[in-house]
Amino acid sequence: MARSACHSLAAALTLGSLALGAPAFAAPADTAGEAHRRTPETLVPIGGGYESLSLRSYALRVAQQARGSTVDIVVVPSSYGDAPADRAKNLQLAGQRAAQMDAECDAALKASAYGSRFAGCTATLAPLLDRHDAMNPANVAPFTNAETDGVYVLGGDQVLAMKVLANSPAEKAMSAASRRGVVVGGTSAGNAVESRTMGAGYAEDRNPEDGLERDAALLFWGDDLGSDERGLSFGTHRAILDQHFYQRGRFGRLLAYVARSAEHHGGTGKIGIGVDWATGLSIEDDTRLTQPFGYSSSSVVDLSTATAPRWVGPRNTLSVQGVRTHLVAPLRGRAMTYDMPSRTMRLDDHRLPAARPTTLPRLTASGRGTLVLGGGMNATAASAPLRAFVESATPGRPIVLVLAGYADATARTKDADAYTAALRAQGWTGEVRVIRHGLDPLDPAQIRRSAGVLAVGDDQSRMASFVADRDVRASLAAARRSGVAVMTDGAATAVGGQRYVTNPDPEVTTESPEAIAMFRRGDARLAAGLGLVRGYVLEPTLTREFRWGRLFDVGAQRRGTIGAGISERTALVLTDRDARVIGDRSVVTVDARRARWFPSANGALAGTDLFVSTYAPTDRVR
Repeated sequence: MARSACHSLAAALTLGSLALGAPAFAAPADTAGEAHRRTPETLVPIGGGYESLSLRSYALRVAQQARGSTVDIVVVPSSYGDAPADRAKNLQLAGQRAAQMDAECDAALKASAYGSRFAGCTATLAPLLDRHDAMNPANVAPFTNAETDGVYVLGGDQVLAMKVLANSPAEKAMSAASRRGVVVGGTSAGNAVESRTMGAGYAEDRNPEDGLERDAALLFWGDDLGSDERGLSFGTHRAILDQHFYQRGRFGRLLAYVARSAEHHGGTGKIGIGVDWATGLSIEDDTRLTQPFGYSSSSVVDLSTATAPRWVGPRNTLSVQGVRTHLVAPLRGRAMTYDMPSRTMRLDDHRLPAARPTTLPRLTASGRGTLVLGGGMNATAASAPLRAFVESATPGRPIVLVLAGYADATARTKDADAYTAALRAQGWTGEVRVIRHGLDPLDPAQIRRSAGVLAVGDDQSRMASFVADRDVRASLAAARRSGVAVMTDGAATAVGGQRYVTNPDPEVTTESPEAIAMFRRGDARLAAGLGLVRGYVLEPTLTREFRWGRLFDVGAQRRGTIGAGISERTALVLTDRDARVIGDRSVVTVDARRARWFPSANGALAGTDLFVSTYAPTDRVR
């Protein structure tokens, strides 16, 4: 039976009816001919969570293509676990999610223009927890039912979900349902299975901070449909999806995914789409990204403008420059869409001219000698940045260790001891003179006679007095004029830029609300820095503390400024000629000089043509 034409999601929405106090949707880019085209095959990946905002958004997207008097959704729990001992508990938990979907769908319809069209919603649990369930023809009935309008895959373990579903009657029935217009969505692991090439989590003992390394994460290509090492057979072929994207610091992982896809498939590989918590969008006919919704934005990563990816050094760290990136969010009264075959952004269905990456502003240090900008956590015997500093220090003189930005004396003393011990382990046999900023005097004449200056900052929100201190500025200037080696680490590196972010350092958690907030416009509070480096805002501990969003936000706030993230145990080594990366991990830049920014409806950053570059150890930054 033919389905009704798509309806405007914006027309269906009554603002303020959803959580978080922000409009949830972009106005869809409908045209006069939209009503006459066929119902699209629609995927709705959601980056995680079961928030009212994302569930209601999904329900209204289903309503656009629904038929009959109710909106009918089938909930799939295959990612939950297949252990027989857990079956009853898993079915109970999944049943609670189905009931939640039912209630949120009803609430969404009542608060929208669809309230007068549909009598309500039904959300039914399909008991697909193990392989036997998926092979049982009786469990296929919900997908073949002509009244079914949506299928929603719950979160959990995407690898387990595909072991249950791959090459089963259930998967075949879901594929047929998708072809006839049933809207297939899912959250977290339910997001991951919606791309044929499927991310399968981190390798053993690997974490988000390793994401830019070639083998840190597992990737199932999906070339062999007979295998279960893939996403759903009808998932997007053009893109690789990732989930909890900002929340869990997965930008590096997705960059590595698309770089590996370029190797595997040739050319520029697949598009990467990173979807964050309580956020989603629609993929129509595997050709168009449209109707973004939710709390944040989704990132589109495209290698078509980039250099050929390289894997550098013993850790196979990604080096690629000029990766075109778009932040797609719901806009105020307008619509962002993305054409996947041509890899072009559209605004209200008008194609936007595509920018190209350009050379970064010259990144050098004025003065004499070497300037080492450490990304934090370099108080170790194995630190290559600390070794470079020691090697450039003048023997026979003291190294001056300056500590600033500490909330308590215990932490400061601990770091003083750790950096002193690390200097000794690196071979320094001379004096280490500790200066506690705000307690001990800092004499520029003393600095000129030193072997080197190592400035360590703890928390960027507590560095204002250090930046304003005339003796600090005079001492650093004296060191640079006289060729004394200078190294900064942690927050002391951040304040070395022309401007710096004054927000408190984020907590390191696997569920980081701060990492999500960093992708909201204006979240980064900027102040004038020491100006050791011009034209750049520097962010330390990039990959460990998920600071990716700050690199984008500074470009939105200060056009012409480059955001540069320096990972932990890593550094930029600047001379009057160039800047090079040393250490364990990466330096990442975000160039927003040619970006277009748009006012989003939910406060998230929304922009096109941001160019991301990753630099591996030994790379020159340019």
